[in-house]
Amino acid sequence: MVRQGSGFDGSEDIQISTSNQELVPSTPANWHNVVKSFYKFSFKNKSDCHILVNGKRLFCEAGDGFESTEIDVEVTSFIIEEKDIEFKWRGAY
Repeated sequence: MVRQGSGFDGSEDIQISTSNQELVPSTPANWHNVVKSFYKFSFKNKSDCHILVNGKRLFCEAGDGFESTEIDVEVTSFIIEEKDIEFKWRGAY
């Protein structure tokens, strides 16, 4: 499968989470019949936390993180449940 993406998004610096923080940005208004999603996604956390990936709740031990590639399902939602978690992320769309 050959995929040509449109761009990248992610952290410019280490971020600190707010409670139930969504990382996938809203779909731009000028996108029609498409939902913003990432075909590649990477998340690194400095503390234990829980995440919701496309609605599925997972536990991330400190430093474990989460990663998906172009062979995985696209990430349409990524939520960090706890506040005050230091993290960085990046995604390709």
